[in-house]
Amino acid sequence: MLMIAAFLGLLLLINRHQLGVNTLNDYATASHSIGVLGITFGFLATWYVGAGYTVFSGFAVSYGMIGMYVIPYGIITLLVMYLVAEKSFIWGKKYNLRTQSELLGLRYRSDFIRILTGFAGVALSIPWLLMEWYTIGYVFNYATEGLISPLVGMVIGIAVVVSYVALGGMRSVVTANIIQGLYMMFAGSAVLIWVLYSELGGLQGAMQRLQTHAPEALTYPGPGWELSPNYWTAIVLTSGLGGFMWPWVYNKLFAADSIRTIKQSVLFAPILGILSFGLLIIVAMALHPLPFAQENPQQALLWIHAEAGVWPLAFFAVLVMAASLGTVSGILNAMSTAISGDMAQVLKRDISERSALTIARWSVVLIGLGALAGAYVREGLLVFLALMTYQGMIVLSPVVLLGLYWKRANRGGAVIGFLLGMAVSFGLTLAEPAFIQTYGWTPGVYGFLITLGIMLVAGFCRPVEAHVHTLWQDIAEARGCTRQPVGGMLAAQ
Repeated sequence: MLMIAAFLGLLLLINRHQLGVNTLNDYATASHSIGVLGITFGFLATWYVGAGYTVFSGFAVSYGMIGMYVIPYGIITLLVMYLVAEKSFIWGKKYNLRTQSELLGLRYRSDFIRILTGFAGVALSIPWLLMEWYTIGYVFNYATEGLISPLVGMVIGIAVVVSYVALGGMRSVVTANIIQGLYMMFAGSAVLIWVLYSELGGLQGAMQRLQTHAPEALTYPGPGWELSPNYWTAIVLTSGLGGFMWPWVYNKLFAADSIRTIKQSVLFAPILGILSFGLLIIVAMALHPLPFAQENPQQALLWIHAEAGVWPLAFFAVLVMAASLGTVSGILNAMSTAISGDMAQVLKRDISERSALTIARWSVVLIGLGALAGAYVREGLLVFLALMTYQGMIVLSPVVLLGLYWKRANRGGAVIGFLLGMAVSFGLTLAEPAFIQTYGWTPGVYGFLITLGIMLVAGFCRPVEAHVHTLWQDIAEARGCTRQPVGGMLAAQ
């Protein structure tokens, strides 16, 4: 508890100099001033959630090798980051963009798309926010052997994060993310390696135990499951294509200070993340043969660190807390910016920057208070809802990727494709028809194909919209290319 208190105090102490933002642009993007370290660890700390050390590590504890899907998923996300980063930054810098939804509004010249995707981003982020609050409360409860209830632990976590996010915006979020990311990579990895060797016999001993006592955990799909091989491909694609579409991750592209920063961060963040989570999944798999871990998969990592002693447990508790706070701060900043910039300022054009900042700050407070009400939602339901949201985020990926790379992508195709794709994805998720289980493809894959197909058809049914040529010229100029006349560009196409 002393280490957790020291970590929370350190976050507030370092962030005390970041609490003077006075415009929504500074709140949302730190005025495009964040360097490589901030963007890299901003991605890392926001992307790798605290629930990964409880809920999702429990997946690997229970079923073994299937948890390794995070490795190919991370590689695909690296590719997606590479594809979207440069153009998003160039347009963001020129047109002073703050959010993913504002970028899509510019690309498709549509306030409706901006509001629609802004609302979708907020709605789909809620289960993740609540699950992270649960994780924070759970860490406090476990670290004090029940003295602090999960609800009180949530209140403490909410108070800390809301204070620095509401007052400091993106600058405070990234400052905290650097601390959290450095701790995750060094202290967090060190304590996982320590426990692997002190309690589980090292990597060789752990794998030999698995091979002897639970060889099915080293194969797909793992013990107790009967799944189509397509399911592996589906969860990798769904997570890989949807993983970087979350507004709380994507928006950090607009905070960078240069294209060089973006390119370096695109390389460093996924690689560091893959190494970090690869180690986590190995330790989780190694726990599979142990009876307590099998009976309590979500507590397994906390339990094994407690078995290793008070110091390993303390370091691990701070690791989980750091991961949760990194995600929560990014989600709160993205949600509040979307509510203020992508909804309020679009619906009511005369809202000033100062008023928009006030709306964003109060949104953080109200979302934090709303999280307390969400504490009464059953955790199992939240996990289901959080996993289901990926079936929505993959539907957004054609809207973003085609918008950035295909001139013919247009507003009509994006709107109709996104709405129908979401309807198919969530309709199949709720209805659970037999063919989903039989063929193994998750609902999000079907929604993705619907959106992609509609956008391709719509693109070939209409000419390229005039403003798109200007946007492509912006990219060419930023890359140092010679400006082409519009007629020449049309001929080239």
